[in-house]
Amino acid sequence: MIKIGKWQAIALSLVGVVVALASFQFSASAAPITGTQNVMVLRVYFDDYTETSRYSQAKVTGFFNNLDTLWRDTSYNKINISHQVTDLYQLPDERADYIDDYGNGDLSDGGKFQKVIDDSIANAPAGLDWNDIQAVMVVMAETDPTQFHRGQATGSCTAAMGPGGTNKNVGCAIFSENPTENDLQVWGRWAHEVGHAFQDQGPAHPSDYNNEFELMDSNYPGQTGVFEKLDNMGFPGWLPPSKYITITPTSGGDSVCLMAMEYDPADSPNLQAAKIEITGSLYYMVSVRRKILGDDLNGDFSPPGIPDEGVLIERVSEGSSPWVTVQGESGDRDKLWKAGDTFTDASDGIAITITKSPDSDNYCFRVAYDNSANQPDVMLEAWTQPPGNTWETTDIWVDNPINGYGSAEVPERYRYGTWNDLDGNSVPRGNGDDPAVGQVNRLYARVRNVGTLPATGVEVTWELTDPPGLGISGADGWASIGTVDQTDFASLANIAPGAFTDVYVEWTPDFPVTEEDLEAGRFYFHTCVRVKLNQVTGETVFGNQDGDGEQENFSYFQAIPPEEGESAFAGVIKLRNEDNDNSKFYNLSYETDLPDSWYLDINGGDLGIELAPGATYDIPVKIAPDDLATVGQVFGLDIEAASKRALVSDKNPDDVHYESDVLGGVRVESAVLHATKIGCEAVRVGNEISVTGQLDANNFETYYDPKQAPVAAIQGVGEDGSLNPNPTIVTIESDGSFMANLSRNEPAAITCLFAGTTLFTSAGTGYVEIVEEETPPTVEPGPTTTPAPSVSVSAPNCNQTSSNGDVPVDLVALGTFVGILAFRKRS
Repeated sequence: MIKIGKWQAIALSLVGVVVALASFQFSASAAPITGTQNVMVLRVYFDDYTETSRYSQAKVTGFFNNLDTLWRDTSYNKINISHQVTDLYQLPDERADYIDDYGNGDLSDGGKFQKVIDDSIANAPAGLDWNDIQAVMVVMAETDPTQFHRGQATGSCTAAMGPGGTNKNVGCAIFSENPTENDLQVWGRWAHEVGHAFQDQGPAHPSDYNNEFELMDSNYPGQTGVFEKLDNMGFPGWLPPSKYITITPTSGGDSVCLMAMEYDPADSPNLQAAKIEITGSLYYMVSVRRKILGDDLNGDFSPPGIPDEGVLIERVSEGSSPWVTVQGESGDRDKLWKAGDTFTDASDGIAITITKSPDSDNYCFRVAYDNSANQPDVMLEAWTQPPGNTWETTDIWVDNPINGYGSAEVPERYRYGTWNDLDGNSVPRGNGDDPAVGQVNRLYARVRNVGTLPATGVEVTWELTDPPGLGISGADGWASIGTVDQTDFASLANIAPGAFTDVYVEWTPDFPVTEEDLEAGRFYFHTCVRVKLNQVTGETVFGNQDGDGEQENFSYFQAIPPEEGESAFAGVIKLRNEDNDNSKFYNLSYETDLPDSWYLDINGGDLGIELAPGATYDIPVKIAPDDLATVGQVFGLDIEAASKRALVSDKNPDDVHYESDVLGGVRVESAVLHATKIGCEAVRVGNEISVTGQLDANNFETYYDPKQAPVAAIQGVGEDGSLNPNPTIVTIESDGSFMANLSRNEPAAITCLFAGTTLFTSAGTGYVEIVEEETPPTVEPGPTTTPAPSVSVSAPNCNQTSSNGDVPVDLVALGTFVGILAFRKRS
């Protein structure tokens, strides 16, 4: 069992279940990173080593004082580093149990990284303050010059807050004292790893370690640049938006003067960064760099500091690998541009001429576009972005017929309501609805053109994890659901610059649903869906439309108050090794804001998993509420899986840096809801069926809104137990009653279903016998709606098995469970 700790990341507010795509991409402002960042520094030596180290406690403390100064400088005093540095103490095992030796630098492979963290914390001395820790860093004592540990870090690490303490998601890093490096290189490496604990969004290493002007690449130690300080990237809130100028192709160009970005923006009114757009996701970042205020320290050069001063030009292609590429003078990324130089890129249709430098702190330049700069750029917003900041995207959602198809005019038709996307437009929240088995669900996609020219002939393809289920995977393991184009939706023929269109594919999942499932309200399921777009004519940016990040993984747990019964969640997340040729070790980490009194178990507490090539692993997840909060509150559990990825310097192949490469994630959301029960009766005379029903739930009438009245679905059941894919939708009155007269072909039985809301659980009746009667009772039919005809796209048959409430899930690009599960009492 895992002891729950309070969630320390950005609080997630999703209420729904969604199907999505995957990748690190962000395009809305996040909360500024400010204030004191508390770092625990644990100094350890191995059981087969003597109690000696290269650096004393006082020296390590001095390094972290330097590190504090650096982060104050690069954040313009928005943050400071508070650190506790321990005495040297012994770990219980030998060096080989923690470190693997390699010819070009050592690593802690597999579970050894987490073992270093866990053993260092478990044996930490008493008297440390573990409250409000943002990062745990382990310094492994090393005096042997033949040993060199590259250093490893992750911004998402589950660690106990002190020996026997509560688990918390924090940044974790391990490294040795590396006798072969100079002091600047040593504590510069530490400064870089601390940065991973603070990064809010965007790529971990913007240039994949090939940028000596960026601390989060290889500027050790030095400042982080203007790309990372964008409000939708790693360190929002440090360089104000007023210090950036944005130039677009429609302007034809502009002339700009910038002051060096190292200076505190509060000290002068000067601009300090330029964003030169080609499309919404392809642009150039321009800044002026000086060897001052931290950028005079880089230990890789002699004298120390960044390799050059002048104008830094970086090309950014969001979602690509790498995201950022330095455009160095004469092709050398370590050489910056000076007055009189001109940078050109014919494929992007842009020219940047450095016109003058009034002094070494200020440079002026002119931007000019030609016709090739204009192009379309189709995309979907990726997961792990606002407003949810979790494993779902605003641009994919489900609409099922159980509560009637939704629309912009009837947003209440979506079980989880609506909210605004990143551009302020209304969109269903979370999954919108849960996909219903045996029904004609509509899988929607919001297709955007963030380019400067119309996007013509757009095709949209939906894919489902294969086999279906909630999971974390890579690029493989998907089956097509269907594709639509302009013959299905005329709006796909031409999407104007800055516009979007909502389109859908019809999908009727045929997973088996038993009478017991229907009676328990389990007519939904959870799986992962992603959307891919074709490459349209004239487009050059493809990382935001390839399905890697444009996907969703979300699961929904209905927790009910103790006085209304007991509830528990028992699900399975499938983790798949996306590498079909090599084994991989995956570290699981999680964040949660579940109440401390709730029970949580993830894989029996084992958060390290070794997988053979292409293999899958079932990760069991159990949640049981205890002291429940107010009905309507929603709590979240986010689980992600990561493995190591090697980044190699393009100037020195022996300079290898490893990052924690996140494969994907899943969100399980627990909503506290009133329990509901539904019942109905059916009487038939000839071909007319009269149905009367009742929905019972605490406080139903209190929350009833006649303008957004809930609905029930009435469905015919065939002799083989199959459901009629076209339910009749009827309004539920304030007293919970509903009725309808149906004219249908003769079903063997009916079932009445309630999809649930943000306050009430879903419910079903099971099979209801249709009673024959010569004179049926007179009923006044309630208002009904029936699904509108829509485009039909063939989909493959998918089979999924389930027992005892367990739901198979694939951790594919770390998706989310889709659907609603009802659970029986916990023993």
